[in-house]
Amino acid sequence: MCLIKFLPDKAFNLSIILFMIFFFVSCKQNEPETSSAYLSEVFDYVYAPGQHSKLANESDKNYIVGDPAESEGWLYLGGFGGYVVAGFDHDVTNGAGEDFEIFPLSGASPEPAVVYVMPDYNKDGYPNETWYELEGNQVDNSMRNYSVTYFKATTDSSNIKWKDSEGNSGELISGFGNSYSSKWWWPYSINDSITFTGTRLPDSYINNSTTDVPSWIVPENLFVWGYAENNSGTDYDSDAKANKLDISNAIDENGKAVNLSSIRFIKIQTGVFQQAGQLNEVSSEITGAKDLRL
Repeated sequence: MCLIKFLPDKAFNLSIILFMIFFFVSCKQNEPETSSAYLSEVFDYVYAPGQHSKLANESDKNYIVGDPAESEGWLYLGGFGGYVVAGFDHDVTNGAGEDFEIFPLSGASPEPAVVYVMPDYNKDGYPNETWYELEGNQVDNSMRNYSVTYFKATTDSSNIKWKDSEGNSGELISGFGNSYSSKWWWPYSINDSITFTGTRLPDSYINNSTTDVPSWIVPENLFVWGYAENNSGTDYDSDAKANKLDISNAIDENGKAVNLSSIRFIKIQTGVFQQAGQLNEVSSEITGAKDLRL
């Protein structure tokens, strides 16, 4: 609190008035700004090929800023690799237990996304340092630094071809949803190909049908903790409708634990590369994130 003792009128000369103005301005500048518990800015958003490409507008990134309860929509990330980079207006402290939570599209089946975090060591307010993955229970069954390159369809009736860093190749085949896979190319991806790199999680769905009618389910206890859009996880809060995450689970590019005292930025990326029959491509959707310490 800034206090000043008022002097008799005869003492209020010009120099004292100027001093008072300077004093109050200095006090105001030193007062801490009120921080929002929710994401305050989106720095990057790229949708990966998928059935919602025509619904995913670049401006939809604004849906995840602020309180999701007051938002009018959500953010499609698309198939494997689709991501969003966003930040808080303050450092999120790494304390005891979970530190922040990520809100998925309410009611959606588990379509797990990998979460990365970044501190703001240089204090410039931009995500231009090192990303650290938050470990989940499937870390030992995942492929780190996995890449997929998608190729834009050459005709309206053709599929989107892909190849990956493991020497595999294939096509995205619609069969359900849009008429042709060519419509899965995001209009904002202006090049004829696009490459995504990240951690690939195990397939999330299996077909357990014993008849010709497929029945795709997520195996019990497959994704237990550590991922966004995983409403079957033990870290899912059914009241908040969010997955709670712990900064202490951060690992480096080699899978070794790192000690982060705080983070400022998060990257959420679709981690499953799978087409599951009538469910089509596994694609994450989110509505925001919140600092649990505010």
